[in-house]
Amino acid sequence: MRTTALFASSLFLLASIAHAQQPALQGKWTGQATNSTGAQVQVDLVVAKAGATLRLSQSGGYVTRDECLDRDIPVSVTSQSDSEMVVAIQGAKVLRGCLDETATFKLTDPKTLQGTLKDGRTVKLVRK
Repeated sequence: MRTTALFASSLFLLASIAHAQQPALQGKWTGQATNSTGAQVQVDLVVAKAGATLRLSQSGGYVTRDECLDRDIPVSVTSQSDSEMVVAIQGAKVLRGCLDETATFKLTDPKTLQGTLKDGRTVKLVRK
Protein backbone atom coordinates (compact mmCIF):
# COMPACT_ATOMS: atom_id res chain seq x y z
CA MET A 1 0.00 0.00 0.00
CA ARG A 2 2.80 2.39 0.94
CA THR A 3 4.65 1.57 -2.31
CA THR A 4 1.52 2.34 -4.33
CA ALA A 5 1.09 5.72 -2.60
CA LEU A 6 4.76 6.59 -3.16
CA PHE A 7 4.52 5.55 -6.82
CA ALA A 8 1.34 7.62 -7.32
CA SER A 9 2.87 10.72 -5.72
CA SER A 10 6.00 10.33 -7.88
CA LEU A 11 3.88 10.13 -11.02
CA PHE A 12 1.96 13.23 -9.95
CA LEU A 13 5.21 15.13 -9.37
CA LEU A 14 6.62 14.12 -12.77
CA ALA A 15 3.37 15.09 -14.51
CA SER A 16 3.39 18.48 -12.78
CA ILE A 17 6.99 19.16 -13.85
CA ALA A 18 6.30 18.09 -17.44
CA HIS A 19 3.19 20.27 -17.60
CA ALA A 20 5.02 23.32 -16.21
CA GLN A 21 7.84 23.10 -18.74
CA GLN A 22 6.55 24.46 -22.02
CA PRO A 23 8.69 23.30 -24.95
CA ALA A 24 11.03 26.11 -26.03
CA LEU A 25 9.58 26.39 -29.55
CA GLN A 26 5.91 26.54 -28.58
CA GLY A 27 4.28 29.95 -28.57
CA LYS A 28 3.56 32.92 -30.81
CA TRP A 29 6.32 34.23 -33.06
CA THR A 30 6.34 37.27 -35.34
CA GLY A 31 8.69 38.84 -37.88
CA GLN A 32 9.13 39.86 -41.48
CA ALA A 33 10.21 38.02 -44.59
CA THR A 34 10.44 38.52 -48.32
CA ASN A 35 7.85 36.70 -50.39
CA SER A 36 8.49 35.08 -53.78
CA THR A 37 7.88 38.38 -55.63
CA GLY A 38 10.36 40.27 -53.44
CA ALA A 39 7.79 42.11 -51.32
CA GLN A 40 8.11 42.31 -47.53
CA VAL A 41 5.40 40.45 -45.60
CA GLN A 42 4.54 40.22 -41.93
CA VAL A 43 4.91 36.64 -40.67
CA ASP A 44 3.04 35.28 -37.65
CA LEU A 45 3.75 31.70 -36.61
CA VAL A 46 1.86 29.98 -33.80
CA VAL A 47 3.33 26.70 -32.56
CA ALA A 48 1.12 24.74 -30.17
CA LYS A 49 1.10 21.23 -28.82
CA ALA A 50 -1.65 20.30 -31.29
CA GLY A 51 0.07 21.81 -34.35
CA ALA A 52 1.04 25.10 -35.94
CA THR A 53 -0.37 27.83 -38.16
CA LEU A 54 1.25 30.52 -40.27
CA ARG A 55 -0.30 33.84 -41.26
CA LEU A 56 1.23 36.20 -43.81
CA SER A 57 0.07 39.84 -43.93
CA GLN A 58 0.94 43.01 -45.82
CA SER A 59 3.92 44.85 -44.41
CA GLY A 60 5.50 48.27 -44.69
CA GLY A 61 2.72 49.94 -46.66
CA TYR A 62 3.05 47.44 -49.50
CA VAL A 63 -0.36 46.97 -51.14
CA THR A 64 -1.17 43.76 -52.96
CA ARG A 65 -4.12 41.65 -53.99
CA ASP A 66 -2.43 38.44 -52.90
CA GLU A 67 -5.29 36.17 -51.88
CA CYS A 68 -2.94 34.06 -49.78
CA LEU A 69 -2.43 36.90 -47.28
CA ASP A 70 -4.42 37.14 -44.06
CA ARG A 71 -5.32 33.44 -43.97
CA ASP A 72 -4.35 30.84 -41.41
CA ILE A 73 -2.11 28.39 -43.27
CA PRO A 74 -1.70 24.97 -41.66
CA VAL A 75 1.83 23.95 -40.76
CA SER A 76 2.85 20.44 -39.78
CA VAL A 77 5.93 19.94 -37.64
CA THR A 78 7.84 17.09 -39.29
CA SER A 79 10.67 16.97 -36.73
CA GLN A 80 11.45 18.86 -33.56
CA SER A 81 14.06 19.08 -30.82
CA ASP A 82 14.46 21.61 -28.01
CA SER A 83 16.21 24.08 -30.33
CA GLU A 84 15.20 23.20 -33.89
CA MET A 85 12.15 22.21 -35.90
CA VAL A 86 11.44 21.35 -39.51
CA VAL A 87 7.98 22.27 -40.76
CA ALA A 88 5.89 21.71 -43.86
CA ILE A 89 3.90 24.83 -44.76
CA GLN A 90 0.69 23.69 -46.46
CA GLY A 91 -0.74 26.76 -48.18
CA ALA A 92 -2.39 24.77 -50.97
CA LYS A 93 -4.75 23.31 -48.36
CA VAL A 94 -6.13 26.84 -47.96
CA LEU A 95 -5.99 28.07 -51.55
CA ARG A 96 -4.32 26.67 -54.64
CA GLY A 97 -1.11 28.55 -55.38
CA CYS A 98 -0.41 29.59 -51.79
CA LEU A 99 2.91 28.85 -50.12
CA ASP A 100 3.77 25.13 -50.05
CA GLU A 101 7.28 24.95 -48.67
CA THR A 102 9.53 23.25 -46.17
CA ALA A 103 11.32 25.38 -43.59
CA THR A 104 13.87 24.76 -40.86
CA PHE A 105 13.76 26.97 -37.76
CA LYS A 106 16.53 27.18 -35.18
CA LEU A 107 16.25 28.79 -31.77
CA THR A 108 19.16 31.26 -31.64
CA ASP A 109 18.21 32.56 -28.18
CA PRO A 110 15.10 32.13 -25.98
CA LYS A 111 13.25 34.86 -27.90
CA THR A 112 14.51 34.44 -31.48
CA LEU A 113 13.87 31.85 -34.20
CA GLN A 114 15.94 31.95 -37.38
CA GLY A 115 14.35 30.15 -40.30
CA THR A 116 15.39 29.08 -43.76
CA LEU A 117 12.96 28.02 -46.45
CA LYS A 118 13.82 25.18 -48.80
CA ASP A 119 14.31 27.74 -51.61
CA GLY A 120 16.93 29.62 -49.55
CA ARG A 121 14.90 32.59 -48.33
CA THR A 122 15.37 33.41 -44.66
CA VAL A 123 13.04 34.65 -41.94
CA LYS A 124 13.77 35.89 -38.43
CA LEU A 125 10.99 35.63 -35.85
CA VAL A 126 10.80 36.93 -32.28
CA ARG A 127 8.60 35.62 -29.51
CA LYS A 128 5.48 37.72 -28.91
